Amino acid sequence: MEALVELCDLVAQNPSLFSEKLAWICSRCPPSTPSFRLTRSHLNAILATARFLSKCPYQKDEEDNTTNANTPRDPKSAVLDFLRSIPSSFNASFWPFSFSLDAISSFFSDLLPYVAKAAELSPDFASEAGAVIADVVITASARSSDADGIARVFLTALSRNCPPLPSREADRLVGCLLEQLLQAEGAAASVSGSVSSLQILPSLSSETASSSSQSSPMAVKQHQHLQPNGDGSPVSEASVSSSSSALAMPSALSKGKEESVDDDGGGTGESSKGSVARPSVGNGTAGPVDGPLRQQVAAFEEESVEGLEKQEIAFRLFVHVLDKVSVKAGNLEQVRTASAKQLKSLPAFLKIRKRDWTEQGALLKARINTKLSACQAAASVQIKSLLSLDFDGKAAKIMLRGTLALLLDAAEACILSSWRKLRICEELFSSLLNGIAQVAVTRGGQLLRVLLIRLKPLVLTTCAQADTWGNNQGAMFESVTKTSCEIIEFGWSKDRAPVDTFIMGLAASIRERNDYEDQEGKEKQGIPVVQLNVIRLLADLSVSVNKCEVVDMILPLFIESLEEGDASSPSLLRLRLLDAVSRMASLGFEKSYRETVVLMTRSYLDKLSTVGSAESKTLAPEANTERVETLPAGFLLVASGLTSSKLRSDYRHRLLSLCSDVGLAAESKSGRSGADFLGPLLPAVAEICSDFDPTLDVEPSLLKLFRNLWFYIVLFGLAPPIQTNQLQPKSTSSTLNSLGSTSTVTLQAVAGPYMWNSQWSVAVQCIARGTPPLVVSSVKWLEDELELNSLHNPGSRRGSGNEKAALAQRTALSTALGGRVDVAAMGTISGVKATYLLAVAFLEIIRFSCNGGILNGDSSFTPSRSAFSCAFEYLMTPNLLPAVFQCLTAIVHRAFETAVTWLEERTTVTGNEAEIRESILSTHACFLIKSMSQREEHVRDISVSLLVKLRDKFPQVLWNSSCLDSLLFSVNDATSSAVINDPGWVATVRSLFQKVIREWITNALSYAPCTTQGLLQEKLCKLNKWQRDQSTTDVVSLLSEIRLCCGKNDGWMGIRTANIPAVIIAAAAASGSNLKFTESFILEVLSTGMLSATVKCNHAGEIAGMRRLYNSIGGFQGGPSPMAFGLGLGISSFKGGSSLQQTKLESDSFGEILLMKFVHFLQQFVNIAEKGGAVDKSKFRETCSQATALLLSNLESDSKLNLEGFSQLLRLLCWCPAYISTPEAMEAGVFIWTWIVSAAPQLGSLVLAELVDAWLWTIDTKRGLFASEMRCSGPAAKLRPHLTPGEPEEKPEKDPVEGITAHKLWLGFFMDRFEVVRHDSVEQLLLLGRMLQGTMKSPFHFSRHPAAAGTFFTVMLLGLKFCSFQSRNNLQYCRTGLQLLEDRVYRASLGWFAYEPEWYDMNDKSFAQSEAQSVSIFVQHLINDRVDIPQSDTSSKGRGRENGSSLTTTTMDQQHPIWGRMENYAVGREKRKQLLLMLCQHEADRLDVWAQPINSKESAPRPKISSEKWIEYVRTAFSVDPRIAFSLASRFPAISSVKAEVTQLVQLHILELRSIPEALPFFVTPKAVEENSVVLQQLPHWAACSITQALDFLTPPFKGHPRVMAYVLRVLETYPPERVTFFMPQLIQALRYDEGKLVERYLLGAAQRSDIFAHILIWQLQGESFPDEPGKDAASTKNSNFLALLPIVRQRIIDGFNPTARDVFEREFSFFDKVTSISGVLFPLPKEERRAGIKRELEKIEMEGDDLYLPTAPRKLVRGIQVDSGIPLQSAAKVPIMITFNVVDRDGNQDVIKPQACIFKVIYLFFHGFDLAVLVPTAYSFSCLHLNYL
Repeated sequence: MEALVELCDLVAQNPSLFSEKLAWICSRCPPSTPSFRLTRSHLNAILATARFLSKCPYQKDEEDNTTNANTPRDPKSAVLDFLRSIPSSFNASFWPFSFSLDAISSFFSDLLPYVAKAAELSPDFASEAGAVIADVVITASARSSDADGIARVFLTALSRNCPPLPSREADRLVGCLLEQLLQAEGAAASVSGSVSSLQILPSLSSETASSSSQSSPMAVKQHQHLQPNGDGSPVSEASVSSSSSALAMPSALSKGKEESVDDDGGGTGESSKGSVARPSVGNGTAGPVDGPLRQQVAAFEEESVEGLEKQEIAFRLFVHVLDKVSVKAGNLEQVRTASAKQLKSLPAFLKIRKRDWTEQGALLKARINTKLSACQAAASVQIKSLLSLDFDGKAAKIMLRGTLALLLDAAEACILSSWRKLRICEELFSSLLNGIAQVAVTRGGQLLRVLLIRLKPLVLTTCAQADTWGNNQGAMFESVTKTSCEIIEFGWSKDRAPVDTFIMGLAASIRERNDYEDQEGKEKQGIPVVQLNVIRLLADLSVSVNKCEVVDMILPLFIESLEEGDASSPSLLRLRLLDAVSRMASLGFEKSYRETVVLMTRSYLDKLSTVGSAESKTLAPEANTERVETLPAGFLLVASGLTSSKLRSDYRHRLLSLCSDVGLAAESKSGRSGADFLGPLLPAVAEICSDFDPTLDVEPSLLKLFRNLWFYIVLFGLAPPIQTNQLQPKSTSSTLNSLGSTSTVTLQAVAGPYMWNSQWSVAVQCIARGTPPLVVSSVKWLEDELELNSLHNPGSRRGSGNEKAALAQRTALSTALGGRVDVAAMGTISGVKATYLLAVAFLEIIRFSCNGGILNGDSSFTPSRSAFSCAFEYLMTPNLLPAVFQCLTAIVHRAFETAVTWLEERTTVTGNEAEIRESILSTHACFLIKSMSQREEHVRDISVSLLVKLRDKFPQVLWNSSCLDSLLFSVNDATSSAVINDPGWVATVRSLFQKVIREWITNALSYAPCTTQGLLQEKLCKLNKWQRDQSTTDVVSLLSEIRLCCGKNDGWMGIRTANIPAVIIAAAAASGSNLKFTESFILEVLSTGMLSATVKCNHAGEIAGMRRLYNSIGGFQGGPSPMAFGLGLGISSFKGGSSLQQTKLESDSFGEILLMKFVHFLQQFVNIAEKGGAVDKSKFRETCSQATALLLSNLESDSKLNLEGFSQLLRLLCWCPAYISTPEAMEAGVFIWTWIVSAAPQLGSLVLAELVDAWLWTIDTKRGLFASEMRCSGPAAKLRPHLTPGEPEEKPEKDPVEGITAHKLWLGFFMDRFEVVRHDSVEQLLLLGRMLQGTMKSPFHFSRHPAAAGTFFTVMLLGLKFCSFQSRNNLQYCRTGLQLLEDRVYRASLGWFAYEPEWYDMNDKSFAQSEAQSVSIFVQHLINDRVDIPQSDTSSKGRGRENGSSLTTTTMDQQHPIWGRMENYAVGREKRKQLLLMLCQHEADRLDVWAQPINSKESAPRPKISSEKWIEYVRTAFSVDPRIAFSLASRFPAISSVKAEVTQLVQLHILELRSIPEALPFFVTPKAVEENSVVLQQLPHWAACSITQALDFLTPPFKGHPRVMAYVLRVLETYPPERVTFFMPQLIQALRYDEGKLVERYLLGAAQRSDIFAHILIWQLQGESFPDEPGKDAASTKNSNFLALLPIVRQRIIDGFNPTARDVFEREFSFFDKVTSISGVLFPLPKEERRAGIKRELEKIEMEGDDLYLPTAPRKLVRGIQVDSGIPLQSAAKVPIMITFNVVDRDGNQDVIKPQACIFKVIYLFFHGFDLAVLVPTAYSFSCLHLNYL
């Protein structure tokens, strides 16, 4: 059901978008006329549908009004159909099996509120639903007495949530309700009569109300299951008291006396709090119940609970009817009469005690709850009917009086009842009082005077029954208070006299004396409960009404009681009065505020006068409570409530004066700690100082009070410890009655632990934020010795005369300053001055520890809000003593350290907390920057020192816009605004700023050149908007000296991010430069920045100009005007995103029109790229720049783009470069991304999130760096399957290097962003972590293109930098995840070396250099990266395992998710790292030599690697991936130990390597063949290798081993015969060793499958069929056998031709025999006649079909011979000729004829002394073939 509810809420937000989901929900609803038992899914669906209607006023579309059998039901029809079927639900067969009555009740209770809410939203639905509900009610009323009770639970739920009923059904429905009501009354008629007859009986006698304490314990135990509070706790007899006696004594009520007596003979549980119960009379035994009471109980028990429930339902439904329609007077009177009977019977019902009922337990509880619920409904009828009547006159007054009296009597019965703590009784009482308040305001308040007379005794009675001192006096007390406030607020403007009388009457009740107090010789009793609660009530009334007149009436009486009356001495009454007067004073009325504050201040000071005296030992406990709790709470309450600035200022002065007086008085008390007296006041001081701005000018008197406060805070040790490493003292006394050692207390205050109330510590921190600098005088910041000594009392042990105390203070000061100033250096500082300096240290350090160092004031983070502005005030004071200056300087440094600690502790925060942290950091940095222009040299030096420390600790300030603004522009503001013209000072400040700015920008460029240039461009744009002034000149002159180059930079030492080639080219793109990476690449920051800033300003100006024009002409009106401007609105949906919904142009803003246009343009670029088209580079860049300007302009303006359009345009700007995936598109992307994150840092997370998604998309779609399936890379791939296994692939249409270069640019931007956000944005770090996790998910999805080496290792570098940084910083809680990510980086990096090294020649020396540099930087990081992993299991003991496990404590049987089974993780990690380091060094050297083959620079020699180390490398590589071990053998062929170890490992794990062809040379060896090794048995199962490797096994060393030959032929069979023709000579030579006829069989089979293969094979056999020329070694017998075999094989091939193949063969060979024979004809001719001879012979040759092809190019079909093209070539003994043919592509267009030339020649053979010219088509011999394309 929860999922269905969530879906329903989602659909309700946009029904049109989720119409299918809505139809699905409706389809699961029950049918209109269910003929079967419903299921729970039916019920859940109808609940979800009703919930939908309650949240969304669904309207069916007009086009959907036509219905048929297949039309889905709409929600309203589904709900209405179910409502109509409710009468059927009164049978149990309607509901699912095991569906209880409680479940049915719960279902209706959930459904009907939805229906009622839906009716409020839709009038049409309300009309239909009301008519249906009326019919259902009538049916249900007739069946309400059914045994199963389903109709009754429906009516009960409907009575609480009923939709509006139509007026046309009112009479019929009211008649039905009256009938049900009369039936219920008939059942209770005897009860009414019995109760009426018993109303005149006197109240129960005291004997009847005797104590129940004498009753049986068993009876009490049986009654404990009844829970009046409804909270599951048993209630004893004492909690259910009877108040019949009090009801019979109205005079007692008027006097506010509590006369209720419970069954135990005591009060109702309040006797322990001072209430006095009426003593019981009689013998105290529980006798038999009196006859009248027994009759009364019997009468009530005869009234059926079911009848009461029916009455309740009828009453509640009648109230719903009265809400909407008018009812006939007769019917209304009948209902009022019935409800009045119920209310009249209530007092008698509530008088009956629990033990008097015959029923007990659950039956009694059900009867009481039902009866009171029925009375509550009856009261609602009385109130609603009275308010619905429209008449006036005497009859109206009589009815009003009668209703009011009825409600008041019922309310009095509730409050005096023994059942008053039942929840239902409390709810009934609240309903009655609400009705009384409504009646009071009816008819203009005619009965207000009468009501207030009756209300007063009710209020006093409630106060007598309520709790005394708790925070919650009970629901009834709150109801009385609320009702009294409403009536007073109403009567204040209508008739104030009775209101005043009412208030004064209540106030006077607290002055009344109890009767027992006048009796002599009796001990005085406790304070009556009624007085305490009346005080609370009057205070609540004052606060709620909030009128000064009310306060002025009540407050004097309270103050008089406090000063002269009963409350002048410590008591509960005094505490309650003090609490009340403080609440009144907090209202902010000046007169009451001043009187109260004076009273409270005097009271607090009076408490100090009794300390230590004999009188203090006899004081009541309330005296201490008043000082420690009540008065401090009152002071705090007043401070919290005051809003007037005038009164807050006055109160601040008064509180600080009180603290000063208290501190002085407490300091003089020998043997008593002042913290006990000053501490309670600190929360109030903190509250009143919470809005005080310490940077404003403060009056000296107030400043001295602040100074005194902090003096005593430090003296008494009330401030929280400020020492970082808290020193635990040997012993800490918690006793407040002894001072102890002065030095111990002072040092403990500095080092801790804190020994006071923690709330006081928090208060001190709050006070620190609002305390101004304690610089009392502009000339002398320290006061005179006498004035400081006056803070001590004469003769104090801490005064100026006590050198021991002075030494203790100096020691504490030195400790507080972290030892920066020795105690010996403070010899000139007196004790009081040391205390004062200690106070300054505490104040300034606490400022930074509690809020990061931000002062009170406005919410903006400006430099003036930095707490350094207060700390530096001390440094700018002239004529300071050296010791004092040292202390002040140390205080500033300690404050700085505290600020740094505070910021470091919050490195892991996110969201708003992270923004606040960065704002605080930039605020401090900006203040320090501005302080560099101070006139005091020591202030400038300290500012620079702290700024450098802050910059090094938090590098993110380098790219903070406000800090950069302060650096670039504040120097001119400071020097130009100086009052005194001092050229020397101006020159010094300018020089200082220039130095700091140069270092600042250089550092920023070295880490994040992209972002830095974006920020600088933004500042240049700002300068472009200003007039040219001195600041412009300064900035330009500074930037002109800054450059960024790819080589060694003078601005920084070592390798930084800006040294990475990917980052450098990204920086060039971010600058807007088109420069390519070269060895001499230098980026001029100023020139490129000015150009880009100009471009940005132009685009921003275009947008602003168009917007102004649009606004000036009043927008587009009167039709499709925007189309005239070319602003079409066709928008196709963007992949992965929703399309914008078109709206009318007349209502669209100009920004939205432009936005849709840019979205359309960008989508067109995406579509072009997806179809393989070329994107216009300049147009794409311009469009992206304009769209970016539009986004940023709307961020700055008041008008905001719609969120959907904004997000879609931002997404397109991030995704388009990824879709296009060209270097030019990515350069544009880097430029606009840098622009966005620099101009709008708040969009950084959104931009990075989209870029990460786009990056992961390129992984899924295998683009660029992740084109792992792309095989056309490197020379080996070009000769596939000749050199590498697998089918060759056609060269892709798009150069893969473009995608790799695009990824390289993209990666440079990511590395730049990592440097910027790694210190201050956990959200963006997590996004980068997500990107890296997706990147490293598999080590096999990277491209192996040789041009991808630099980009690949740059990705790996980013992964390692991320892991190494975050493991030591703000993602330490992800340590396990970071270790896994690091392992994946190592695995992917090692995977690069699983293939043989390749080369890529781009004819660009700089590209090769950048590749080598990228790998070299990765190597350098590996060397410098320290390993921070525990080496043993024991190292992890004592720390909790992360996420339930730790990768650093692996065991032998642990399975690592990446490395598999390990013995020791740390050792294995180090071995893998060393292997990777060695391989990367070799790769870097290899690429460097490829880039600079004649480099004269000598590189550092590599250390020699021992044989044991090589073996370790091989084993480590084999454990990761065997192919890496094979690659080691190919990379280092001269290392014999490598090959030997690989061979051994292959033979040990041979079964695991069957899928790796590269393993063949390590076990298929001549030795293995010689020994016929068993490992050769694996060859039938081995993966196919390349043809070259397979043919290598046909050489003599392998001796034609059958297993080897079988494997070779299987490899050849896996390739088409045409792919094998390249190796035809080798195959023919293999026939020499073909003892098993395997090669011959393959050749014959391939010849049958391919005619081209057969023809080439025949030509090759024909060329090999002749013996060697004379003079060479005679042919051996084996050679003779070979030569004899060749004609046989040739003939077998010819014999195997089918007729068609034979015809093609004969025509092909005949044609080219004629061509070849020309060479023989020309041999005897002179050279000058040969060309003519060629033409003559060519003219004789005719074409024999159109399927002839060139033997050297089987894909070219011959269409004719160019007879004039024959050319004889030079040759000593042969006559080669070149002839050009007209050919067409076999698979291409047959009409496109191209010329192609071939060379033919004849071979002369000398055999047995005869000169024999043999015509051989040697043009077909591959060794003699030469092919030219003309």
